[in-house]
Amino acid sequence: MHLHTKAYLKSIKIYKKINNIKNASYNTNMYELYPYFTNDGSVGLFSPDADDIYHSTYGALTEAYEKFILPADFEKYFSNHNKIKILDICFGIGYNTKSFLNYFYEKIFCKNDIAKNNYIETIDTNNNTYNATLDTDNKNSKNLDHEHLDSEKLSTENDNSNLKPEIYIKAIDTDKTLAFLSPFIVTGKRFWRREKIKFQQEKIEKMLKKNSAPKIWINDEINIILLLKIIENHPEILEDTEITRLLASSKYSRYFSGYMRRYFAFKKTKICKYTPLKLLSAYLHNIYYRYISKRQKKALNALKLLDFNFDLKIDDARKVLLTDNNIYNFVFLDAFTPAKCPCLWTVDFLRLLYSHLDVDGMILTYSNAANIRSAFLEAGFYVGKIYNAQAGKFTGTIAVKNKSLIKNELSEYDLGLLKTKAGIFYRDENLTGLNEAIVAAHKKEVETSTRISSSKFIKQWKKNIVVKTIGR
Repeated sequence: MHLHTKAYLKSIKIYKKINNIKNASYNTNMYELYPYFTNDGSVGLFSPDADDIYHSTYGALTEAYEKFILPADFEKYFSNHNKIKILDICFGIGYNTKSFLNYFYEKIFCKNDIAKNNYIETIDTNNNTYNATLDTDNKNSKNLDHEHLDSEKLSTENDNSNLKPEIYIKAIDTDKTLAFLSPFIVTGKRFWRREKIKFQQEKIEKMLKKNSAPKIWINDEINIILLLKIIENHPEILEDTEITRLLASSKYSRYFSGYMRRYFAFKKTKICKYTPLKLLSAYLHNIYYRYISKRQKKALNALKLLDFNFDLKIDDARKVLLTDNNIYNFVFLDAFTPAKCPCLWTVDFLRLLYSHLDVDGMILTYSNAANIRSAFLEAGFYVGKIYNAQAGKFTGTIAVKNKSLIKNELSEYDLGLLKTKAGIFYRDENLTGLNEAIVAAHKKEVETSTRISSSKFIKQWKKNIVVKTIGR
């Protein structure tokens, strides 16, 4: 084993001893995850409260790309714009935000050769933080005055500051622990043994037997960037005992990136008060990241050359947006299924989103439901469909203010379905309603409605198709 690797592994053992990290026995008072691997090598999650899965077993990360990233056509957007504001509703473990950042990093940032210099972060045993540039000619590093170049401040000043892409992402979720775990979730797992899961086993195993999706992954540079931004805005993550416990647990180890767990240990070691053992741990970490971690250097370089602001809000999205003055170019509406979480699918909430969307902005969502499309129309949007060319089917919905942005309009059948009982949308006039109350009110409205049922409409539609076909 390489000398530096041995030194680093030894430092990890010291770090665990220092912080008394042990695999805890689980009880009902502890946060628990219900993960499984999907066909593209990314992690999916199960919700015991809703008794349903959050992510497609075909591929959790693939789903994010196909339903939120590719339909947005970001390459075209950045060919005309240098600034972007994105609203990510129901951030979860961050697939949509990370997919965007990964796509931007690979297709736009690196493609345009924006990144030219490398930076590394080092730590000395006197608890001072420095940066060093890596000389690519002689491979020797030189310390720089940290007052002029401090990686912790994530400085973005350079000679071409007016050319730097500006990215602002506001991510909202109510689950703080899940959001904090986002940078650690592994992707692109090539081999894993089938798990004996105790939830939705039949459904998940059936899907996993189908043809696997191509393995795709998030670059570690993106996870590093995201973690640094979370630490910057939520420093409590470094002292979060639940996060530390979950990351150290052998029960979940296969679902977390080993590299990111080690990097997190490095960040935690830096901020602790020094004792002789901690001084040694910091020294060994410093060796590892000075000579091995090219990914960290690339991530810090990207942060220097980007104006990137990640604003993670742990709260009800309705409450957050009522006091938000931002106008967004893109909205990822990835709330849990409307039947279980209707508060973020009501016509009233969509009207709120309308007020936050740019005139040429776009809302993207996985939902094809008639009542959701009906609510978008009622809220003032033009509505279209997301078409997945590879799968040969429509896989979601877009809502815009500028009709020319719609590539696939709703069909006559789609519009007809909106006029049935299935098209009756959820309501939450004061934007404070509980999900159970919203569901109950919706159920009552559907039951008392004089609209035709969706099943009857579909039968009539099919009958008319047959008549027209015979008539030809």
